[in-house]
Amino acid sequence: MIIAVDSGTAGTVEAEHLCHELLGLLTGAEIACTHWIPAGRPDPLSDEDQAGLGAHVAVSITLPSATTAMVRRLRHRADEEDLGLVISEPSIELGPSHLVRGARLASAEGAGRTAGRLFRFPGQSAAVGRLTARELRERAGIDLVEGIGGTPVHDDSVIDTRDFVRPVWRSGRSVLLVQPAAGGVLVPFELEHQQKCCSNH
Repeated sequence: MIIAVDSGTAGTVEAEHLCHELLGLLTGAEIACTHWIPAGRPDPLSDEDQAGLGAHVAVSITLPSATTAMVRRLRHRADEEDLGLVISEPSIELGPSHLVRGARLASAEGAGRTAGRLFRFPGQSAAVGRLTARELRERAGIDLVEGIGGTPVHDDSVIDTRDFVRPVWRSGRSVLLVQPAAGGVLVPFELEHQQKCCSNH
């Protein structure tokens, strides 16, 4: 099942913090993603002002199932903080309509694995230190290691993960984008600029 939340978060640092807090309300979560939500537009069928929300980041969490208590905690938090909440099973949509639309998009991308940046994923704890592309695929469950700008990546290419990897979903596969670095190694394209309060979760 998929749980998606849109709080209108401005960037990935805040979105990862939200992910971490939501994971504290859930058990058995396997995957957590952040999703880029385009700027909203006025909804001619609604009396609410939808134009004020710019591009922002929502989150989705995948887990086998949710207990009644977990759903109750999520609903309570959404009510308290005026969040957009979408739960796939049971089907629940709650919150301001413009945030619910963002949560719907995050839910669809997470369910289809068509887009989204992975904050938690199976095998993540193995994606540390220096690993070859083959080892990242075999140990960390990353489907593809891809070099940006045509940078070649072979099975024995060494990736210095710097203990921070954020693969992305693309066409149902998890893809880690890498770039050249000093010393003849590759490093993740997204470097760790997150605040330590979130990067260590």
